[in-house]
Amino acid sequence: MMNKHYIIYGHSGSYNHGAEALTRTTIALLRRLSPDCVITLSTHFAEQDREFCLPADEFIERNPDGKTNAEIYAPTIERITSCSICLHIGGDNYCYRNWQRWAEIHYAALERGAKSVLWSCSVEPEMIDSEMLGALRTHHLITARESATYNALLERGLKNLVKVSDIGFTLEPESVDFEHENYIAVNISPLVIRYNSCISVAYQSLLDYILTETDMNIALVPHVLQPVDNDYDALRSLNTHNSKRVKLAPDKLSAGQYKSIISKARFCVASRTHAVIAAYSSCVPTLAVGYSVKSQGIAGDLDMLEYVLDVRNIDSGSELVAEFKAIAANERSITTRLKEQMPSYVQNALNDKALENIA
Repeated sequence: MMNKHYIIYGHSGSYNHGAEALTRTTIALLRRLSPDCVITLSTHFAEQDREFCLPADEFIERNPDGKTNAEIYAPTIERITSCSICLHIGGDNYCYRNWQRWAEIHYAALERGAKSVLWSCSVEPEMIDSEMLGALRTHHLITARESATYNALLERGLKNLVKVSDIGFTLEPESVDFEHENYIAVNISPLVIRYNSCISVAYQSLLDYILTETDMNIALVPHVLQPVDNDYDALRSLNTHNSKRVKLAPDKLSAGQYKSIISKARFCVASRTHAVIAAYSSCVPTLAVGYSVKSQGIAGDLDMLEYVLDVRNIDSGSELVAEFKAIAANERSITTRLKEQMPSYVQNALNDKALENIA
């Protein structure tokens, strides 16, 4: 009997540590389900994945000279056989207008007789048109990582659905040398700044408030470090007044190491989804600064929706400070709530119905 062959695609490279977390935890799951399986990782930047030791058996990159989606992803498509199980590490790939590039691989999988799964995903409901619906409907399985996506797809008649928790919730923290105490983990992304230029002012107001009105320290934690979308640069641009109470985490850590830093925080304020997930899964009271269905959906499932601040509703520094004061005032109850929910919530990332379809 041939060993199972999994092709993981939709992965942008491990300098996006949310993508790393999704891919790493998915590979770990596949190894548990089928220890002798062969895992092919389709990636935009294989050198990043090798740097962070993602344990795939082979790496396939894009064709940079391709003019069409079919040409760009031809190396991945050529690797698909009728025995392959193709897992699109969905994340938020169906929340953006370039989703068709991933559908190219999906349709190629169907043509070649392979199984095609959209895995641990969010889908922006407002973007679901007839073309996207056709792609979604033809997957053998979609695992929706939050109720907002699950309900939106259910309402549109899809039957190939399982509601799960984001597989990234299962990521284990990895020990790292980061000496800091009584701190708030703060993450900001250039993406939310592009959505709303007031975000930088809001974050600056938050840092000023923490340093002048509280005795807490601050850990600035990047989570995506791609050259064109670098949290580290955005964090360094904040004025910390050269305070010794502020420490910037290194820009060369893994997703597990960043989770370790976040897990030891007293509070977390973050715009990257997997920085928020690292905090939620560590039972750290968290304020999510979100812009799409994923932040609303995951928070809603955890009864944390009141602690999500939509970036489109920020027009000064006062909103972020006010929301932070709210989580600080309810620190104990939020921590208790997360501790009560987290064991079963994390376990649902390994939903039996979903695993039956990929085992």
